Amino acid sequence: MEINHSTWPAGWPSFTPKDNDPADTFQRDLKANIINEYGADSLRAAWIKTCNTLNKVTSRLESQGNSSVPIFQADEVFSSPKILETMGEAGCCIIRGVIPRSEASQYFEELKTFLEDNKKVVTGWPAESVAIYHLYSSPVQLKIKTNPRHLQLQRLLNSTWTDSSCSPEQQSTQSEPVLYPDGLRIRHPGQEFLGLGPHIHGGSLSRWADSEYRKTYREIFSGHPERYDPYDMAHRKNANPAMFPGGAQCSVMRAFQGWTALTPCKPGEGGLMLVPEIKSVTAYMILRPFFKAPEDGWTNPGNWEVDEETGWFPGTYRWDSQLLSPASHPHLYLEKTLMSVPDMYPGDTIWWHADVRLSGTR
Repeated sequence: MEINHSTWPAGWPSFTPKDNDPADTFQRDLKANIINEYGADSLRAAWIKTCNTLNKVTSRLESQGNSSVPIFQADEVFSSPKILETMGEAGCCIIRGVIPRSEASQYFEELKTFLEDNKKVVTGWPAESVAIYHLYSSPVQLKIKTNPRHLQLQRLLNSTWTDSSCSPEQQSTQSEPVLYPDGLRIRHPGQEFLGLGPHIHGGSLSRWADSEYRKTYREIFSGHPERYDPYDMAHRKNANPAMFPGGAQCSVMRAFQGWTALTPCKPGEGGLMLVPEIKSVTAYMILRPFFKAPEDGWTNPGNWEVDEETGWFPGTYRWDSQLLSPASHPHLYLEKTLMSVPDMYPGDTIWWHADVRLSGTR
């Protein structure tokens, strides 16, 4: 299969069937068991539907650009929380003005002072040119994560999820935010950083190997990706994303992840890149391991055959996040659909669903 991905950054990895380990019988048996459980015909039906939908999604995202990322004002969200439901298709949104701009800018100055005062003990990654600091509970970070407006916003975001397995009262308690050890990222002008290629948090192989996690995607496996609800936590809340422990894994469900901006950041200036679509992109990622590419005509999903021989899960390493590339996930057209988010200003926040694809700006 020949795929032209000449625009793909040299520092971002690519994944091909050559990565398959024939000795890994666990993954081969896992794939075979899923094919037996749901049936090759159901998987193929879901594959063709999903790839055809992705053609339309790609055209839309390429046309709309980063205006595909919904933008709300914080006060607007607090007065009319239902507005958050309009971000469902994108799986992400920017919420402006969560913290007053002057206050957020002052926080950044305080953080820089804290880093300078503690430079002998605060480490970061990459070591030779730190962009992500191993700092999680500094005074400024605690101020931000306990900010009443921030906490209320997290409650409202969590409430966009549904849970068919419990009562409305129980579901309401599940919307309460849990304080999380947030990290700190400072990327200086002109600083090269290729350490965060396209990936998805929330585990990698565990999405298929953990039985509760796999049930989250049961409609996709069953041949009905159009019925898949990305915001249903009935099975996801009991899933084990850290089934295979590693530095990139978190043992709890994170309904959304987010960044709070403390400085201005425009597209291409070191911020965040996302694929602002959740449903069909997730279906494709879940189905991709079960199909092998043809020698020619890869764009036609009907030319792909069910892969019952290998244990290859593209871009999937048990100890890491789920990784993606044009070579391994060609129908996502990442060169077109992975885009820098709109301008961010101090005090703005951006949030993305647990299954959204993201990367650092190259």
